[in-house]
Amino acid sequence: MRLALSAALTAVFVLLQTTVMHRLAFQGVIPDLSLIAIVFIANKNGTIAGQSVGFAAGMVEDFLSLSPLGFHALMKTLIGFFVGMTFGVVFMDSLFIPMVMVGAAALAKNILSAFLMTLADDSVSAGFFSLTTLLEIAYTMILSPFVFAFLGLFKFLLPKVRG
Repeated sequence: MRLALSAALTAVFVLLQTTVMHRLAFQGVIPDLSLIAIVFIANKNGTIAGQSVGFAAGMVEDFLSLSPLGFHALMKTLIGFFVGMTFGVVFMDSLFIPMVMVGAAALAKNILSAFLMTLADDSVSAGFFSLTTLLEIAYTMILSPFVFAFLGLFKFLLPKVRG
């Protein structure tokens, strides 16, 4: 049940980033809110939750975009899995660690995206190190402490304390 609620909340973030966030775009760049949520959930709950929520968010994003079905799902599932490996190892502070983890995840997403696009069509131009990419990573990193604080209000996203 907690996993389904986490996936639903992340899907809401995907909907927000594809609809409302266009009004808050900076230089035409929209932050990846669902990626922030995936990093939060994966770090707090582990690999199973990370990859499950990443897959759900990626599928919603695939349905709402023109990308091939499974493109975002693959990227966000992998990111959710690898960030989930930090469960119990990396503990979040309120500012620095969320920004670093989200920045690393956004960079990994862009590298994986460039790799997958190159596999699909070798004539794809290398826009990986573009200003738009760097702005997206920076915008996503700047919003991460605020989104982490917001997500911390939802108790179902946090692991159950055993004892």
